[in-house]
Amino acid sequence: MKTSIFLRRCSKWLLFLNLLLSIQKLDAQICQHPLDSVYAMTTTGTMYPLNVTDALIGTAIPASTSTGTTSANGLGFSTLNGKFYYFNKVGTGAAPSPQFVSYDPVTTALVILPAPPATITSSQKIRSGCVNNLGSGYYTINPIFNPTTPALYFYDIATATWTTVTSSFVTPAAVSLNSMFNTLNSGDMAFDGSGNLWILCSNAAQYALYEIAAPVPTGAVASVVAQQIIAPTATPGGVSITGLAFNSTGTLYLSTGAGGGAGNNLLYKIVTLAAGLTLVGTLQLNDVGADLTSCSAPLFVLPVSKLLNFTATLHNDAVALSWTALEDESTNGYEIEFSDDGDHWSLLTVVEKKYAYTSTPAYYNYQYHSYAAGNNFFRIVQSTADGKKNISAIKLINAGKTQPIAVGPNPAKEMIYLFNTNNGTKYLAQVFDRIGRIVYSKNVDQTQQYINISQLPKGSYILKLSSAETGNLLSYQFLKW
Repeated sequence: MKTSIFLRRCSKWLLFLNLLLSIQKLDAQICQHPLDSVYAMTTTGTMYPLNVTDALIGTAIPASTSTGTTSANGLGFSTLNGKFYYFNKVGTGAAPSPQFVSYDPVTTALVILPAPPATITSSQKIRSGCVNNLGSGYYTINPIFNPTTPALYFYDIATATWTTVTSSFVTPAAVSLNSMFNTLNSGDMAFDGSGNLWILCSNAAQYALYEIAAPVPTGAVASVVAQQIIAPTATPGGVSITGLAFNSTGTLYLSTGAGGGAGNNLLYKIVTLAAGLTLVGTLQLNDVGADLTSCSAPLFVLPVSKLLNFTATLHNDAVALSWTALEDESTNGYEIEFSDDGDHWSLLTVVEKKYAYTSTPAYYNYQYHSYAAGNNFFRIVQSTADGKKNISAIKLINAGKTQPIAVGPNPAKEMIYLFNTNNGTKYLAQVFDRIGRIVYSKNVDQTQQYINISQLPKGSYILKLSSAETGNLLSYQFLKW
């Protein structure tokens, strides 16, 4: 009798131990090697770890996908809860309607989540999606929302609710990108660690890369600004590029699925923007390149990320430009460029490298007095000894219908005052914390000359003043003490 009880107990412990080992083995695949691994998913919803150094595919992550036609796509991974989020059913044949799911790779639980907005119908196919760098929300684009304009959607993971963010994408010069996003209606999305959203648009003939700067809206807005990073370029092999993901050091990886051309099932990387696509290798499993997602969002992105916290503010009689840079021995200096349309650039001046050390960020500033009475675009180009150019984000100052606004004091304890007496423009004042969250918002004009920050914790913040009347955007960094 005792022997029987002992054997039963041993059997239970062995069963538990096997289960524990299998979970540990599975969990070891998930985000344990963010430098050399991202995740890939076929259109049938099967996920794989993908080694980006050699394009080799790991063991399939057990998934409980639904039966029938799935056209799975839009894969994202949340580092907050360790779950994957994607559309398990979307596109023609997805019945009864598009199906958005979460998948826990440890418990293998597939959970059907609230349905996406009704504007995503069973006749449409979602081709891009990702979870933000904080792991708190999922973004996707419906390329045929109208059906000739695209739309951006946000899913809040905590509240399980969808929001239609916008159906208008524009350049920094306010030129519509809707037809571009609609025509190049394949591709993917990925966040960097600074909260910027990178959008790959593609079809069989061309691909292009855009960036929506942080903080990416989570609520409804009239439009979002997308900066062109790579202009429409011919795809190699005549196949749509369908996957996009960063590794932990900021290298961007792109993949092709099982298309109809010579470029099927290939993995590429972009080491520098100037170099374009570099072939890593062939994916040995058909269709595994249909979708990619990052395991963890990198803090820095491509060499362009060596230019950090670039700001342009209109102060008194000058545009004040400031930026932080990551430098090494190859850094030569910085070219400050100006444009009145956001596309054609001219050199304003060259700023020489002034720091000899490389262990900490370097800080620079420059004041430009000859700005135009309209749109003024600025960017910083970091030059290196080997001829590479690392280009910053573009900043816009509209000086057409406004007088300069001074802001102070800095640091501040309770109030920030806006010295805006001679300016009749109404502004939306928004304060963002260091991770891009809006912590304060208020409408201000010449009759309201202060912002109460007494309730904010001590720390560093960004104050942005935006005007719907003029398109003007002013940005100020301040410390709360």
